[in-house]
Amino acid sequence: MIGFIITGHGSYAPGMNGAMEMIAGAQDKIEIVPFLEEMDLEVFKENLANAIHALRKENLEVVIFTDLLGGTPFKTAATFAFEQKSLEIVAGTNLPMLIEGSMLRFSLTSAKELVNQLIQTGQTGIQALALDSLENEINEEEFAEGI
Repeated sequence: MIGFIITGHGSYAPGMNGAMEMIAGAQDKIEIVPFLEEMDLEVFKENLANAIHALRKENLEVVIFTDLLGGTPFKTAATFAFEQKSLEIVAGTNLPMLIEGSMLRFSLTSAKELVNQLIQTGQTGIQALALDSLENEINEEEFAEGI
């Protein structure tokens, strides 16, 4: 199993975790580390270090999912990645990545391999609805219910 940490600005991390669990079910070995507006950087860094330690003591490789490339959560996570093996960082995390990752992390043993697959999933999950080309093909019943 591969451990996950979800972090980002404001309520991004708990929101993404809640959305993932709504679809994929409750998850073990996931730490949520929000970076709140009023939070001191040192407090955030300590919270992230504690989350990494909690998963490391289980002998897990860890993937840290962040919201924004170059943002404080990403930069802080990157400092830990430079110091530790088997710690992967992902920026621009989206929900399809977390859902697929929540399933694949049980069968894959390499965090790097998992991240490579999830990057493709994340890119594929970004689409625009082209109503012009679909106008005659869409059956409204297909959109009546969600996943």
